[in-house]
Amino acid sequence: MNKLFFKLFNYYSLLFFLLFFNEFTIAYFDKTPPLSNESINNIRKIDLTVFIFFFYIKLICLNDNFNFINKKIFFFFKKISIFFLFLIFFDVLLKFLGFGISKHWFDEDTIRFNTPYDMFSNKPNVLDHNSLGFRGPLLQKNINDDTLSVAFMGGSTGYTGSPPIPELLGKYLSEKGIQNIVYNFSVNSSNHNQHIHRLVKYIDYPYDVIIFYGGNNESIQYLQYDTRPSFPYNYFIKNDLSIIKVFLLKYSSIFGLIENKTGLISGIYYSRNIIDKDFDNWSNKVVDNYIATVKNAKLLFGQNIQTNKCKNLIFIPILQPVNPKTDKEVKLWNKMKKSIINNDNFIDYSEINEKINFFDNVHIDQDSRTKISKMMGKDILSIIKKRCD
Repeated sequence: MNKLFFKLFNYYSLLFFLLFFNEFTIAYFDKTPPLSNESINNIRKIDLTVFIFFFYIKLICLNDNFNFINKKIFFFFKKISIFFLFLIFFDVLLKFLGFGISKHWFDEDTIRFNTPYDMFSNKPNVLDHNSLGFRGPLLQKNINDDTLSVAFMGGSTGYTGSPPIPELLGKYLSEKGIQNIVYNFSVNSSNHNQHIHRLVKYIDYPYDVIIFYGGNNESIQYLQYDTRPSFPYNYFIKNDLSIIKVFLLKYSSIFGLIENKTGLISGIYYSRNIIDKDFDNWSNKVVDNYIATVKNAKLLFGQNIQTNKCKNLIFIPILQPVNPKTDKEVKLWNKMKKSIINNDNFIDYSEINEKINFFDNVHIDQDSRTKISKMMGKDILSIIKKRCD
């Protein structure tokens, strides 16, 4: 058996594999170049794993000539280590197949990156992002006086789409004779507290209308991820955990699967237990935080933004349509809807959820984005006729 393994694990086999399976060779045969960064990283990981596995088998498992070590100790180590080697190999294989913790937690590696003040934002100059990292037009300081300048702040429901809601809104306003430019500040998973800090970074640009479009990331998202109101969804996993835990969750599929099922590694399990024991009090804090964040945004930007077409800034918070699934999500969302019933500052789209198509509790199809953009356009037209001098 050893002779067979020695024939298989020879240096020519390793050299042949590395010459055939590498990012340059595969890129040559790829029909849709260039290879993505994720594909290149996976190829490098596989090559490194095969390299380590090869030398371990050849120099340790198939080598019985370690005379300078007690043979019993050596063979015991060999038996134990081969188990761990195959466990690591199996772990890497599962990761390559897509198992483990959701990539969502670490999207900063692909479409987002760490930023000051708002914690994370879109990566500049990837996909269709502009040089500031946002989808849509680049910020401008000098635009025509007749142009309505709109800042759209949202999460994934403002970011996703072909085209996304902000772009559809701009087209609708143009069709109605309103010259406009809509800046899309939306970033996946971001909440209104982050949107305040994001807009502060670009407060020296002129805006006539600021739209805060959300509600899900300010409520139900706290049931799914970080449970602390106003905290970014991945704050605890990026900042509260030890380096070792972050490493295991990010790179180990086995530890990632355990986390997905139990939440014990990150500790989110214990936070959710606290919510279960006092859901009413916790949910009230979530709703209060939502109302307070929107109020603070209006106070902060109301008198501190230079406008372009309108004399005074128009601040428009919109509660988006959501499709809650679990009992807790339904209870929390009902409180969110109730909190703005008598608040004239809000526009409520939460009641149109039966007229649009959801993929999950919040994401919608392209036809639904078009419906929402038209509703939003009509409401904005009505508002600017009254308030844009």
